Amino acid sequence: MDKADVVARLRVYRNSVFPILTVYLGCSEKRPPQVSFCLSQLHSLVHQNLTQDEQKFWQKDINRIEEYLHQSFNRSNTRTTAFFSAGKNLWEALKFEFFLQPFLVVSHSPNLKPIEQALRKYRKYLVLLVDRAKARMFTVHLGEIEEHKDIFNGKVPQRVKAKKTDYGRDDKIPRHIEDDLRRHLELLASEAKEFLKGKKSHFIILGSHKEMLPKIKQTLPYPLNKMVAGEFVTELNVPLSRVLSLSKKIASQINQKL
Repeated sequence: MDKADVVARLRVYRNSVFPILTVYLGCSEKRPPQVSFCLSQLHSLVHQNLTQDEQKFWQKDINRIEEYLHQSFNRSNTRTTAFFSAGKNLWEALKFEFFLQPFLVVSHSPNLKPIEQALRKYRKYLVLLVDRAKARMFTVHLGEIEEHKDIFNGKVPQRVKAKKTDYGRDDKIPRHIEDDLRRHLELLASEAKEFLKGKKSHFIILGSHKEMLPKIKQTLPYPLNKMVAGEFVTELNVPLSRVLSLSKKIASQINQKL
């Protein structure tokens, strides 16, 4: 379940009959924090914001957060973790690769304001990578890949050596290659349209060889062709982590303009 769905589920608990403990643990530095840093921050927030009686009341929930940090915390691309806890009634932990101000509060509603602001700032987008043999597509939201799909469709040759045995053969072979490439791109464009059905993607970033980028954009059906907001030159056999990193830099620039 993606973060937007989790936030929508948490909204149901607004004005609940039971109190909810909301805790945000975050590191302003760009590198992810150590578990020891998060634990120290948690203990500091508890002592600053809860009375002795409240600490006793919330001890099991605090222990559960500590247990999560010890056993389930993943430092990879995590600068903020938000916890929503209310005994047996509610437990949710959300991690983010960007910094959100740390705080602790008890209320009858989960404090979702920082996350809701981030949802508006970090819009979901589609990365579409295409070459002459295959395509890779994935949606990115709040810095993480949510859904992805790989498509293999044979190989369209880039150039062919023609035997000049008859008049015009030099022209027919390149035209045949272009026809194959057009059909290849049309198939991938159709797959991309199907992949995006039901997904609220705000824009598209293309990745391919330089000469193919305008052809891909031209082949995409409406409204996908109007959603292309950025592009970059790449091979498809590079690590997915590198492609994701490149797309984030472009997406950051796009989000600032929107």
